[in-house]
Amino acid sequence: MPLSSLGDSVGEMLKDEPHGIVYAPPFDVKIWSGPSMSVQVLCYALVGWLAGVFINHAADALPQRSDLGAAPTCPRCGVLRPSAAWSAVIGHLTGRRICLGCGAPLPIRSVVVELLMPLVFVGLLWRYGLSIHLGLLSLYSVVLILVTITDLEHHLIQHVVMVPAIVIAIGGAFFNQDLTPRRALLGGAVGLVCLYAMFLLAQPVSMLMGRLARRQVTEVPFGFGDVTLGVFIGLITGLPGVFFALLIALLSAGLAAALILVVRAVIQHRYTPFSAIPYGPFLALGGFIMMVYGPEIIQWYIAGGF
Repeated sequence: MPLSSLGDSVGEMLKDEPHGIVYAPPFDVKIWSGPSMSVQVLCYALVGWLAGVFINHAADALPQRSDLGAAPTCPRCGVLRPSAAWSAVIGHLTGRRICLGCGAPLPIRSVVVELLMPLVFVGLLWRYGLSIHLGLLSLYSVVLILVTITDLEHHLIQHVVMVPAIVIAIGGAFFNQDLTPRRALLGGAVGLVCLYAMFLLAQPVSMLMGRLARRQVTEVPFGFGDVTLGVFIGLITGLPGVFFALLIALLSAGLAAALILVVRAVIQHRYTPFSAIPYGPFLALGGFIMMVYGPEIIQWYIAGGF
């Protein structure tokens, strides 16, 4: 189908919705002046930093089947971290960045996450203002970043994370100012169908690639955790946003695969053909972009952006 015809179809589908594409413009600039707004920004940046601390703890504990309520431990040796090292940023600032048991330093990933999350939260605050919608999108961002880390480091997208996230997203569909509940639920259904189809194809495709490469395939690039992530992304981006989220995921995954090929084959000279890369981070990227910027992207596409 030509892109122009697809755009017309999307436009016709949205006309059937009682509210079409609902979009609230960024928070009034006038309200952003004065000390009250500065306090809001600082407080929400602090909330973002605490979310980053939680993400790091969950990313270390959940793959090890550890209790989230327990004190953080070193993922390498299991020794309890001193309280000053529960936060990677504070640990580096206070000189507590080395594990007392094995001497391993606090992961750089932990520092990056703790510095990134306040920026994400403040950006969402600027866009949406204090609202239920802001709280939902902040929570969804925590889920997306957490599964990105666990999939990159352990090739795991765990049901203990995704099942509660899906339940919350279903309830949150009734408070989402950018989507109607109908579009959100339809997006979740489309995400389920598309990602489950890819899950079913992953095993035979991996076996075929293993035969072509003349080696045994020990892992598949697509697990059932990706299916649950697809459902979650469909719920938070809605229909037709889920299609754009999946397209962004496919394009970014293809670009990353090409970069890995260049680096390993051309620069490092040790590329293994048909190596699997985790797909969850690219799904999370597409989901985050469409969750935040979906209304503008869809309107731009309908208006003939291509």
